Amino acid sequence: MSEIRCLIVDDEPLARKLIAGYVEKISGWIIVAQCKNAVDAYEILVREKLDVIFLDINMPVISGVDFYRSLKDPPCLIFTTAYPEYAVEGFELEAVDYLVKPVTFERFLKAVGRIHERISAGYRNEYDPGRAMITPLPEFIFIKHFSKLVKVQFDDILYLEAQKDFVKFVLKSEELLAGMTMKEAEDILPVARFLRIHRSFIVSVKAITAMFGNTIEVGIHQIPIGANYKEGVMEKFK
Repeated sequence: MSEIRCLIVDDEPLARKLIAGYVEKISGWIIVAQCKNAVDAYEILVREKLDVIFLDINMPVISGVDFYRSLKDPPCLIFTTAYPEYAVEGFELEAVDYLVKPVTFERFLKAVGRIHERISAGYRNEYDPGRAMITPLPEFIFIKHFSKLVKVQFDDILYLEAQKDFVKFVLKSEELLAGMTMKEAEDILPVARFLRIHRSFIVSVKAITAMFGNTIEVGIHQIPIGANYKEGVMEKFK
């Protein structure tokens, strides 16, 4: 049997690490990428061939169910979730298996066996990058600005700044305060388009106009690069 190429999609780092550790123990199984949300996963899908996707259901921006429904001829699906009540919906999407967290290695092996059975039976729904999506993924998020939900386009965001119990979204035409942490904000933004450069700042990669020393320039704004983030910033712009 040829190698089986996998994508892991989950907004919880520990959950991704657990599944990745299990996959690494299986001969012939390759982890192509790990993603924290569906937007990042789509960017992998358009350039990589995949056989299996391990997909969480309850994620920011777009749910795992809605994401999988948006794919045309998707790879084999194994849902991983903490919510067993979604099982019926999962199997309606013809998921090969449905793993309820915390996932044990023994239970994981059963899912692997089902994938092997499906492939041995002649079914190998390898996802071919470049196939059209049935529906496009959103180019926006909703954030709670005091008492109302505000739709924010990714392209309108210049940078985010931590402010005590809030995160300030600095947009092209206005500023919004959202009641969340920087970690929560980071998790709902696509990693290819936004970069954490400081414990208190996330910038839009597209909005960066210059970089010098320990400073990133976003239009008229000069934003410091934190010492713990500089290596990652330099790696991004190699």
